[in-house]
Amino acid sequence: MKPALDQKAAKKRIRRFFDEPMAERRAVGCFIDEVSVCADIFVFGGALRDISLLGAPSFASDVDTVVQVHDVEAFMDILGRYDAVQNKFGGHRVRFGRWNFDVWEVSRTWAFAEGVVEALSPLSLLETTFFNWDAILYDWRSGSLHYGQNYFSDLSQKYLELVLEDNPNAIGALVRTLRTLCLSDEIQTGPRLSAFVVSGLEDISNEEILSYEASSFSRKRLSETLLSDMRTRALEWDQNNAFQWLPRRQLSLFDNFAS
Repeated sequence: MKPALDQKAAKKRIRRFFDEPMAERRAVGCFIDEVSVCADIFVFGGALRDISLLGAPSFASDVDTVVQVHDVEAFMDILGRYDAVQNKFGGHRVRFGRWNFDVWEVSRTWAFAEGVVEALSPLSLLETTFFNWDAILYDWRSGSLHYGQNYFSDLSQKYLELVLEDNPNAIGALVRTLRTLCLSDEIQTGPRLSAFVVSGLEDISNEEILSYEASSFSRKRLSETLLSDMRTRALEWDQNNAFQWLPRRQLSLFDNFAS
């Protein structure tokens, strides 16, 4: 399935995902409905990115939501009934079949808590993502979809750029970027993300990168050979234009997009 080209197509895919009668998806939708009684809840980032890219049937990743809680007691009661556990970053995780469902309070968003981005409204979340592809937000209560500038054209053109470089986990951001680049020989990084990759490859060794990937992801994408090739490619970056990291001759893995 091709990437959604506009807001209307993306919203249709998102609603189809949550309205699907499949038990797991129905459970997710019911949970969000319950939470929305005591909080404003927004689906955010990777799940919307993947559904917009591949469509609901192909989505198999985690769902991230951000909430503004109005009734703390009711909110905690719901989390307890769903056996939510607190993750190491201060959010709450609920398991629905093969999906992890993470709930984050707005105030705990790292960029807001650290004062890197000013939390003027929930839409300020769009300024806190690392990638432009993740800058998308679905307001569950109103059904409105919000996204960064040029969002759908960037998706369709496979143009990947950095939104917010400040990050509490630099090696994690680099590994995630390199894994994303492995998905397609058509992906091009913008100048800011290209500079980030070049700098990261200078500062972090192959051993550190591969060790982090092995401990953080169930499926391996990176290798010594691939990283060596990317280091060679980094020398060719001209510091101005979008940059393509994989040669066209390599097999495209874009259809297997996963976080």
